[in-house]
Amino acid sequence: MKNIIKHLGPAVGLILAASLILLMSDLEQRDGHKNEKTGAYPSVAVMQIASSTLLDSHIAGVVTRLEEKGFRAPDGSNIRIYNPQGDYATANAMARDMVNSPYDLLITSSTVALQVVSKANMTIQKHHVFGTVTDPYGAGVGISGPEPDQHPPYMAGVGTFQPVERTIEIAREMNPALQRLGVVWNPGEQCSEACLKKARKACNALGIELIEANAGNTSEVPEALRSVIAKNVDAVWVGGDNVAISAINLIINLAGDAEIPVFSNDPTDTEKGALFGLGADYFTVGLYTADIAAAILGGQKPSTIRIDNVVPEQLAVNRSVLASLKGSWKMTTAIENMLGAQKGTAKESPPRPEPRSVSQPTAPFKLRIVLYSETEFAERCKEGLIDGINKAGLKEGRDYELKSYNAQGDMSTLSSIMTTVRSDRVDLLMVVSTPTLQAALRQAGEDTRIVFTGVGDGVRAGAGTSETDHLPNVTGISTRSPFDGMARIIRQTLPDTRRVGTLFTPAEINSVLYKDWFKEALVDQGMELVTVPVTASADVAQSAIELCGKDIQVVAQVVDNLTRPGFALIARKAAENNLPVFVFDSAQMKDGGVVCLARDYYDAGLEAAQKALRVLRGENPKDIPFSNTQSEKLLLNLKLARHYNLRISEELMKKATIYKPE
Repeated sequence: MKNIIKHLGPAVGLILAASLILLMSDLEQRDGHKNEKTGAYPSVAVMQIASSTLLDSHIAGVVTRLEEKGFRAPDGSNIRIYNPQGDYATANAMARDMVNSPYDLLITSSTVALQVVSKANMTIQKHHVFGTVTDPYGAGVGISGPEPDQHPPYMAGVGTFQPVERTIEIAREMNPALQRLGVVWNPGEQCSEACLKKARKACNALGIELIEANAGNTSEVPEALRSVIAKNVDAVWVGGDNVAISAINLIINLAGDAEIPVFSNDPTDTEKGALFGLGADYFTVGLYTADIAAAILGGQKPSTIRIDNVVPEQLAVNRSVLASLKGSWKMTTAIENMLGAQKGTAKESPPRPEPRSVSQPTAPFKLRIVLYSETEFAERCKEGLIDGINKAGLKEGRDYELKSYNAQGDMSTLSSIMTTVRSDRVDLLMVVSTPTLQAALRQAGEDTRIVFTGVGDGVRAGAGTSETDHLPNVTGISTRSPFDGMARIIRQTLPDTRRVGTLFTPAEINSVLYKDWFKEALVDQGMELVTVPVTASADVAQSAIELCGKDIQVVAQVVDNLTRPGFALIARKAAENNLPVFVFDSAQMKDGGVVCLARDYYDAGLEAAQKALRVLRGENPKDIPFSNTQSEKLLLNLKLARHYNLRISEELMKKATIYKPE
């Protein structure tokens, strides 16, 4: 036995040695896999409830800090940004997708985004970080206070309660005669109501009457604001209300027409024409939000993190607007000191990208605007673009040189124009209409920065795969017609309608999209869309005759470049067949439209100008999401409405502007 053991000893030793080598090798491989996994980028889902300067700035701060901390892949593919553009049904669907997809972390921007994602996440309880929330303790998501044990253990973030009281105090300092202050707000938003309560308290203490009007969505803002203006307010305030924030350009423009200043809790609103803004630097808030996200991604438990109020306060004043105001509005020494103190402490702020100055460029910007054809809608878009740039304080000849081109509907001319623009090496190309955008994408060059407006759908036009994932040199405002609203109006005014007719142009992508979207909207209202294709302008009249013979009760013409010039023929054939015509272009009311529900193309130009200014300031177009204009106007020809026996409700009459033929 001893001899056997003696002979087996070396063999056992070899086996043990080999086993040890294999074990060590396996451990090294396991460590290697662990390191490989540790080096992988985490998957992060981000939701901002809508596109606005405030929320865009916050998201930019979040992404910047995540990149600094090493949690963003070089191509950004590990971070997906969801944006429902203020639509709550879409937001809820996106929230469910975020929660049910394999994301390592969820980040939300705004109170509403916090609420919808929190609701979807109640069961699964993924780690969730929030920012740009006015009052997290009152958001109804289980947060009762700032301490770690006062919030759900899987949730953390920062609150940013706007300095409402101080904002109103500054307005009174600038105008001691301020007695009546207007505000439009959405009672369905907890953050808006929280700000309004502070505003009521501040106004009461200062002896100011607060005139309120409600708007549940952006299309209700114009009517609400007009009701406020009609009560002789001295100024309009915009607080932490997502509806009002999304419609800030409309508010500033409507108030400006009445020579009433607007001030807000967003300093960047001064670039849009607000008198002043006092609020948080939301880029910095984004940095704070991402610091919490990075800590959690690094292993810290959300249950150990406090939820504090973070307001890196910032004041901005538009001196040009101030100089144009009548009455007692003036700059005070105290406000000058506040602005001066900000400059003195600017070096202590967290680092952020250095933009090129818009108000004082080192050399005049080379700007170009290109239109496809000479139509009223295109000219209105162009006017809005130019006015929006000028309202930011830029002056033509001093700060920028502008050349405008019009292809007059000719594709070869459009191609030649784009070749010229490319050779000019411009700072920014602004295009109006889908064909113009498509030509710019093909021929203006990848280095040419492009901002579009008057485009039905920038994604379908070839500028990207989504509103946030698009070509790096392009951003802009789409002007998709309000098809759902038009379908409802047809149902309300002509309840017996079964079939609605329209012409469309198969060669135009926006025309095909509009036809399909309108069809979906009509189906939801129990109606059918009957279509006839048009391939040439010479065929419009014959196609209209064919359409009117297809057992339809209404003609509702979608907007495209081919049928627009021939609309008068379409309306005439409809009238001959005793068919009312509903339109999506206000210019068509003069040719026989009975009801118009249209985008305001001037306002769409203004909104595009805001994106253009951000690009000129140095922001990368790839970081600026596409968005659809929120502007809308309703026109009604009462004489024709009576002729066709339309049922015009009192509510519709209140919303509509009565069209009076010249």
